[in-house]
Amino acid sequence: MLLFFQLSLQAGQERYEIDTAFFHDDQQTQTLESIQAQAFQPFRGQLRLGFTGGETWIRIQLKDHPTSAASDRGLSLVLRVQPYTLDRLDFYQQTFGNWTHQHGGELQLQKKNICIELQHCFEFNASNARNQFAYLKLQTTGVRVVRTDVMSSDQVFESSIGVIKSVNTALNLSVALWILSVTFLFFERSRLLLVFCGFQATVVLSICAFSGALQQWWGVTLGVQPNTMTGLALVLRMAMTVLLAWAIVADYKPSVAYQKWVVAVLMACGLNLLLVLFGYETEAALVNYGLGFLSPFIQIWGARTVSTPMSGRWIFTAGWLIYLLFIVLGFPYSFGYEDWRDQLKLVQTSGDLRLNGIPIGILVFWLVATEKASRNRKKILELQALKIQAAESKAHEDGLKERRDLIDMLTHELKTPLSTIKFAMASLKRNVLAQGESVDRMLHINASVERMDAMIEHVALSNKIERMEALGTEETVSALELMNVVMQEYHEPERFELDIQEGVVFRAAPHFLALIIENLVSNAVKYAQDGKVRISIQDEASKMTCFRISNRVADDHHPDEARLFERYYRHPRFQDSPGMGIGLSLVNSAAQKMGAQVHYEKIDQDVVFEVRFPR
Repeated sequence: MLLFFQLSLQAGQERYEIDTAFFHDDQQTQTLESIQAQAFQPFRGQLRLGFTGGETWIRIQLKDHPTSAASDRGLSLVLRVQPYTLDRLDFYQQTFGNWTHQHGGELQLQKKNICIELQHCFEFNASNARNQFAYLKLQTTGVRVVRTDVMSSDQVFESSIGVIKSVNTALNLSVALWILSVTFLFFERSRLLLVFCGFQATVVLSICAFSGALQQWWGVTLGVQPNTMTGLALVLRMAMTVLLAWAIVADYKPSVAYQKWVVAVLMACGLNLLLVLFGYETEAALVNYGLGFLSPFIQIWGARTVSTPMSGRWIFTAGWLIYLLFIVLGFPYSFGYEDWRDQLKLVQTSGDLRLNGIPIGILVFWLVATEKASRNRKKILELQALKIQAAESKAHEDGLKERRDLIDMLTHELKTPLSTIKFAMASLKRNVLAQGESVDRMLHINASVERMDAMIEHVALSNKIERMEALGTEETVSALELMNVVMQEYHEPERFELDIQEGVVFRAAPHFLALIIENLVSNAVKYAQDGKVRISIQDEASKMTCFRISNRVADDHHPDEARLFERYYRHPRFQDSPGMGIGLSLVNSAAQKMGAQVHYEKIDQDVVFEVRFPR
């Protein structure tokens, strides 16, 4: 809070006043002798010329403050020039009729620095400067904003201490926030936190570059010029700001157009980096300012195009509106219009020490915490759903077990009277008279008993297959021999069209294999419209043996694919026909137990079943 509401020290104004005026030389042709004849324009406070090149001359004349004491007029004073990012400074003043020259600036540091650190100061001879002009020439590639103050040595010391405290506070806060974000990233793997770590690293770099800490404390890093480092920090911070906003919005599925705009801005930042590296820092700063003005509109629009509800969208929008306000207020500040903004103490330049990432960090950590809480709630709900599902599955399994036990009991109890009936029928057949009517009736009764027995066997076998009780050992079965056995049950062999590869065999449990083939053949014979059944058995290159059977049915007799293998399901057209709807269910269950694959397809009016057995 102290850093955010800090007030810049304006020492020296209580004792001394200076008249300042400027002359801008775009062509850089003026010398100390020629500049004295030029017409200077007066200004007070800060000189703001914006994104301009060339050289700027500032004329300074010291005037006594009405409250200054006579004893103060012989003191040695100091001219302080801000900000620290000014590249080259040359200060000229007359001492006993001769011009003296002092140089400073970020690119040509003074050998004897009057200020402690992070400021540019020049000795100002008060006794000879009254009623005379001193000249300050400056060159810089950044935004040309200059402030000059005259103060005593003790006030310079106090000012330097205040600047160092402000820089240290801003730097410590930004570094602490970066360390905190890295720590959070270690425990919470998040794309948003990863991007924020990169963003905060550029914030630390920006504070070091704009305040002069890189040069004063660490030297010129890797041989890069200070103004180049400042330009790089400015562009990288802009790129990471845009990327951070994208990382926030991307989780909510924004429009493709928004993502293209983000890519376009990032590409512009990449080109801007090249401008800085090739020495066009002023042009790069102007482009960066334009990107900063455009980005809020892109991000606010992008947040409105998301396809899923975006948590914290109003905070995201409000933050970019505040950012846009700083950009708008900074524009007239940089170009020297009204200076009423100075009284508000708002952030107006990219080098403001209050831009330490804390507000953005608060938003990011809040979003990450909200996202984590949402994931935890989702996991709890999923866990509860799994528990409910497990309970339902157990209840269902108990029901199935109860049903299987009931079926086992019924099949056992029904088999006993059926066996008795079959035994009695055999005795009656031996003793019956030769009347045709009595023989026919007995044959019908016998057929019904056999059908009931077959149905009971199917139900019992279905239960056994589900419980894996009917698995047998695999054997090699000749396909041709198997089909000859199956077809012996049918009295019209001309109905079958066989295409069996010579020497093809099945490698399967014979009981399961026979069950599958017999049920498919039985279904095809029962439902074939033209009475024709086509059977093909071939070896495939994928080490599978394919059994393929097809028959033609009427248009409205095609089975329901979604319920094809559902137990006890029968097509509505065949409800009056004999059967229980168990056959295809048995085929599918037996195939799964054997590792075979059952496939159904409809080709025109043909119903086609394929079963692929592994070899």
